Amino acid sequence: MLTLRLACGLFLVAVVILATLGRYFTSRAAKKHTVSGKTPPHILQFPPSRRHVLASLIKSRKSFGDFEIPPETLKSKALPTISKADLDRDDQFTPTGFSTQEIRAIGRFPDYSILAGVRHPEPVSPTWDISKAIFRPYRPFRWGYHQHMALMKFEPDWWVELEQNYLKTMAARLNLLKEHSSRIFFQGPGADLAARELMEMLLQFLCKRYPQHFALSAADDALFHNRLLNTTTNLTTTPPLRVLFENVPEDYAIMLRHEADGFYYLRAAMVCSSVGWHIGQHRDRPLRAIHTEVPDAGRMAMSMDRWFSKMGTDAPVSRCSWSMEDWEAMFTTPEIEEDWNRSAFARDPEKLTVADLRLRCDAQTLRRLPLSGAVVFNFKAIFTPLEEVRDEPYIPALLLKVLQEGKENLITYKCVDNVKRVAMDALEKWAAEQVEQGIVPEGWEIGTLDESPFFRGWEEKWKRQQGL
Repeated sequence: MLTLRLACGLFLVAVVILATLGRYFTSRAAKKHTVSGKTPPHILQFPPSRRHVLASLIKSRKSFGDFEIPPETLKSKALPTISKADLDRDDQFTPTGFSTQEIRAIGRFPDYSILAGVRHPEPVSPTWDISKAIFRPYRPFRWGYHQHMALMKFEPDWWVELEQNYLKTMAARLNLLKEHSSRIFFQGPGADLAARELMEMLLQFLCKRYPQHFALSAADDALFHNRLLNTTTNLTTTPPLRVLFENVPEDYAIMLRHEADGFYYLRAAMVCSSVGWHIGQHRDRPLRAIHTEVPDAGRMAMSMDRWFSKMGTDAPVSRCSWSMEDWEAMFTTPEIEEDWNRSAFARDPEKLTVADLRLRCDAQTLRRLPLSGAVVFNFKAIFTPLEEVRDEPYIPALLLKVLQEGKENLITYKCVDNVKRVAMDALEKWAAEQVEQGIVPEGWEIGTLDESPFFRGWEEKWKRQQGL
């Protein structure tokens, strides 16, 4: 069974986009602002607004005016994020400039392609068969290798990627929630609008991308029909994040802009696939304090804060990180498991063979929701036997170089020593084979592939494996 898992390094690497020096840095910065009386650097920095599209969504557009909302107004009349917001109260504003009366006028399930500025996905092919579907073969290896954002273009068709283990994955997630509750799932009182908005966007995506499997009730969008699970969910009585948890096999973390300091905090999440930690540990933490163990993350702190505060709703991004493991786990943490170890072969490393190794790739997206202004992390963990890369052009030599010459602290973060040793032996052999077989030219200059995060001929292999 292909399981979803977010290893301790992988969600952290997703958050490396935003990670900083940690709690100490945050508290020191806060003290500095208090002592000096200076305004926190992001308090008047707001993301671009999409209010100009209101004319396409609300017939009585004139009643709301066409002016741009001044930053001072967005700050002084901010919709609260640390307490429950009253959406029936007028003249409160989200960070993207929408007022509460505009949000009410827009109503449920607006056209999010207009509202967000990102097109709807194309439907999958009529011949697409979920029982044969597999994840795309992500190979996000780079050279030269150092820690940076590694952002890629967002592909609207692939925000959610369904595959053949959908039913097993959904069942496993529900079992985890029953057993671990708040370690898996939480929502703060100020996240109601963002949760509803994320639910609507994702359900709209599923219905348009996989119309043979998902549908909203035609009359009022009050019911969501999942033909894979044979369920119908009442969207007016079921909490939005619960709807997503029961229908979408991927993990989400919702960050909200704090009205007091302009920084972003983790206010809601549904994360089943953490290994070595759990998302409940980070509830209500600022991005600066979520993780400090990511190698070299601190040097990126200030630039990432600036980038994050300005990110537009029409500019989502993707990235993909990787590690190598010798097991597949769904949810495990030292807090609930004695004698926890990242490696399944820690006690018997000499028994480890290349057949035991798994390449783990985490396909990630980061996008701002247009109404609430929340920023949402979305990620899925994809496990592939390392032996799969043997016939993939250039990949063995590229990965071998990364393991041999990459910065030591980064590579240690990617894989434990016994896994690295076995992988390097196999990759060296496979790289030589590709030269002998003429798959790659001898003496080619090893570097990031033009096809990254994939490889030359990936689509043909991917289709062949699905019988297409």
